[in-house]
Amino acid sequence: MADSAVSTTPSLRDAGMRQTPQREGILRVLKDTDRPLTVEEIWERMPERRSGLPTVYRNLERFVREGWAESILGVDQVMRFVRCDSRHHHHHLQCERCGRTAEVDACGLEDSLRNLEVLSGFQITGHQLTLFGLCGSCREEPATGAEGHLLQVGRKIDR
Repeated sequence: MADSAVSTTPSLRDAGMRQTPQREGILRVLKDTDRPLTVEEIWERMPERRSGLPTVYRNLERFVREGWAESILGVDQVMRFVRCDSRHHHHHLQCERCGRTAEVDACGLEDSLRNLEVLSGFQITGHQLTLFGLCGSCREEPATGAEGHLLQVGRKIDR
């Protein structure tokens, strides 16, 4: 895949946004990880920290609206953000031990949602689904985790 700054430049401009080191930094951090990150974790990993946390929050909100990222509420009830490669409707699988996240293109909820609309009287305009479990690596490891793995979503093991 092309360098993040190169691959995101047309998207920023096409969305009517200026190409700034802060925006490129946020997108690069999200691209370079397979785990959802808090706003603070994203800011800490940014090479250019000339902006404050409010700027990171505002840009992440815009990236979510553009479909470039998605907010995910973890099992610990902390909001994190993950880069989305799919521009169409999708869901996420998240490992509850290490935090690794994968996009899932299949939905399969359409019939259930239509039934729920009839039963509830609501018109459903969208949904977000995150499934939690154990990834293949964590299923093969002891419950204490492995070197470099996360025991809790978003927290590295200190050794």
